[in-house]
Amino acid sequence: MKLLDGLLGRTSPVRSREERLVALAGAVVSLEADLGLVPAGQGGLVLRHLDSAAFQRAEVKLAAILELAGRETGAEIVQERDSYGYHWVVVTDDAIADLVSTVYSVTLELRDAGFGDQVLAAAFGFRGADGRPIYWLYNFKRASFYPFAPTADGETRDNAREIQAAAAMERELPIEADQSRWYPMWGMPLDGAPSGRPASADAASAPDPKPEHAAHGEHAALNDDGHRQTATDGTGRAETHTDQAEHSSHSC
Repeated sequence: MKLLDGLLGRTSPVRSREERLVALAGAVVSLEADLGLVPAGQGGLVLRHLDSAAFQRAEVKLAAILELAGRETGAEIVQERDSYGYHWVVVTDDAIADLVSTVYSVTLELRDAGFGDQVLAAAFGFRGADGRPIYWLYNFKRASFYPFAPTADGETRDNAREIQAAAAMERELPIEADQSRWYPMWGMPLDGAPSGRPASADAASAPDPKPEHAAHGEHAALNDDGHRQTATDGTGRAETHTDQAEHSSHSC
């Protein structure tokens, strides 16, 4: 937050849901010591896509903010769209503290610009000693983290590894206690991220109790309102689902 506060003269108070995101920077020592995980040097912020003139204008303003942030931290910051049509701010920085700080600061800027409802989740990449990726996902509406560990095929998830990681970090991070809300996030525009083409049988690999098989977007995963949503993508998102659905595909 200090970065963009200084650049833009922010005086507004910190908001608690965003503030809990920065716990990840302080947990990096334990992540490596307890789980053998090291930062992959990249993270991102995902927003729901809106085809509106107002959002297009906001993107221009955001581009200017990101350019300033990049100059200050030395981070590479780009805007991307994933294969599901969602907008991403992707940050590349080997220093995890700067990476988390930049993602956090951009989140606050978006909320101040009136686009808080479009901010869905943050994702941070890590790798184990064996090179396998694992992502720590932050659900802004729940103000909590959970792990997403895709398997080598990039289409299923390693639930045992996720549960182990969450248990090891429950004193360091605000872990989402309800495993049914550990939604996977396929198709992230991050280096090495899984494309995710889960078949219907993927429901069998879900944590117990069964979660929705979703990745991110305007679906039940991060909406937390209990209302039925209808997905629109042909890779599992064409199903109508609720918080109790076994699988959808893209919902963070």
